Amino acid sequence: MKTVTARTPVRGGQPPRPMPLANRALARKPWVGRSYAHLVLPVPHLDDRLRDLLDEAVAEAGGWQVLDDEGDADAGLPVLRRRWRHPAGDCLLLVVVGWYPLVVTIGPEGSPALRKRRGQRRLVEAAQAAGGLTLPDADLDRVLTQCRLRWEQALAARQVIEEQRTWLECRFCEGCGAWSAYGVLHCRGCSRRFAPADDADRDERGRVAAEETARAEERLAELGSGEGLLPDWPAPSASAGPRADRPNRVDRPDRSDQADRRPRRGHPEHPPVPRRTSR
Repeated sequence: MKTVTARTPVRGGQPPRPMPLANRALARKPWVGRSYAHLVLPVPHLDDRLRDLLDEAVAEAGGWQVLDDEGDADAGLPVLRRRWRHPAGDCLLLVVVGWYPLVVTIGPEGSPALRKRRGQRRLVEAAQAAGGLTLPDADLDRVLTQCRLRWEQALAARQVIEEQRTWLECRFCEGCGAWSAYGVLHCRGCSRRFAPADDADRDERGRVAAEETARAEERLAELGSGEGLLPDWPAPSASAGPRADRPNRVDRPDRSDQADRRPRRGHPEHPPVPRRTSR
């Protein structure tokens, strides 16, 4: 008869409990990360350049292609998401959650299989190479709160640009109240020839409008680059890109054009402004 030695717990103690499966897995191999990633990028919104950069990066990961081109067909509308599909049927999703600067969440649809994780890693690396910074979940709410405030400031800056555009494009007749093109000599309303005093007043208003427009454009560039949102971000090289390109800059008209274009209606002290739209 075979003798078996029994192991009994020490008196007053508890038998050892088996380690949970999750803990045993962590003991064997460290956790590689979540199935999604939050990133903030030094651009005001998801523009064409950044979309092309992400498309190329994920395509190099093995056959990923854009599944839908939201925003590409409707010019002027902001892009809120981007999806990529693998020939095997897996999908990756990018969702825009904040603007000024751009905040996105990238992750797989469904279970985070190895192929999806590799594609997601290529997207994150491409975003980081463009100056992006990963955000932990604990910081996301604070960053989005700041983005909402910055979005309001961006709207205000754009409103200033639109208000001052009138004085950069048109001149006002004090006699009849009509607006004429900036460089014309006669009023389009009463046909009165503008006097030198009228020209001096037009030039002064145009100078003030140009200064206020420049300040508003500078503020838009700061908001879009993410300056002041996080400490030590963006890096100087990253924040210099949007400023150099000036994507928010409004092209001023050529004042040498003497054509009498029909200006927008409004009082000179309160030029017309675009209707404010929600996000």
